Amino acid sequence: MCAINRNISEPPSHWECAEYAVQACPFLSNPRMRRNEKDLPAAHVEPAGYMIRRNPGDIGIWVTKTYSAVRLGHTGVLFRLGDPERVVWYREGRKAKRAEVEESIETGLPELLRGGEISDAELAGLRRKAEQYLPA
Repeated sequence: MCAINRNISEPPSHWECAEYAVQACPFLSNPRMRRNEKDLPAAHVEPAGYMIRRNPGDIGIWVTKTYSAVRLGHTGVLFRLGDPERVVWYREGRKAKRAEVEESIETGLPELLRGGEISDAELAGLRRKAEQYLPA
């Protein structure tokens, strides 16, 4: 959903590191995997903003030269993504198909609305804008 609202709690990374992560990380490369929230440290802090807890199934590597860090009170930092130079989508460690990414987006949109930070009309506009960055 970060490709829709352009907010992410993950800091920027090198291309090679991001590409490795989407292929090797069990959570990112396996759509059926759930977040392992067992044995979190006592000092664990939830990410800033509204996080959708589900596994998205599809992961986009968003390559941009522009972003900004936005501090949200005492809850942490969100990164606001600028326009991408390119976006490469993955699913199950391989390049994702457009229909797979569209399905992930459609099933995630209700979660963004539940977060209460965006209106239906605003979300529809962001969704349309993001379509240009989906796989062919």
